[in-house]
Amino acid sequence: MKPRKRSTIPPPGFVMGKPSYDRDAEKQALESEVEQFERDKESRMKKIKISAGSSVHMEAELNGSATAEKLYAILPIRSAAQVWGREVYFKVPMHVDPENAQATVPAGTVAFWPDGDCLCIFFGQTPYSPVNVAGKLLGDPNAFDTVRDGDAVRIEKVE
Repeated sequence: MKPRKRSTIPPPGFVMGKPSYDRDAEKQALESEVEQFERDKESRMKKIKISAGSSVHMEAELNGSATAEKLYAILPIRSAAQVWGREVYFKVPMHVDPENAQATVPAGTVAFWPDGDCLCIFFGQTPYSPVNVAGKLLGDPNAFDTVRDGDAVRIEKVE
């Protein structure tokens, strides 16, 4: 009996010597992954409202960090503002160790200062020491320039 000749046409399920894949299944898997990412993003991106003094009322979006989650869990908070250059900070009733602490942050950053157990709102100042970034303001950070030492600060959840 003679051996069979090999066909030059690959068998079904193989392309150029490699297993083929189902493009529709891959597309559906990718769409499903994108949808899950968007759902997770919305659940991670929680919003808060910061009121300081008599004229500042601004929303901020928290990131998905452990610091942001802990902050969100203890809201609402009332405190007294302290001003340091172009930064407003105030005591909050929580402690968090450094978490990806950053020595420089852009204006509009909402961050937790682990060394002082304070929440900081930056609108042009470099942190005194590294801070845990917790979110960002959803408005003009320069509005906080009107806040003075001792002004009442209130942070609450935006549902």
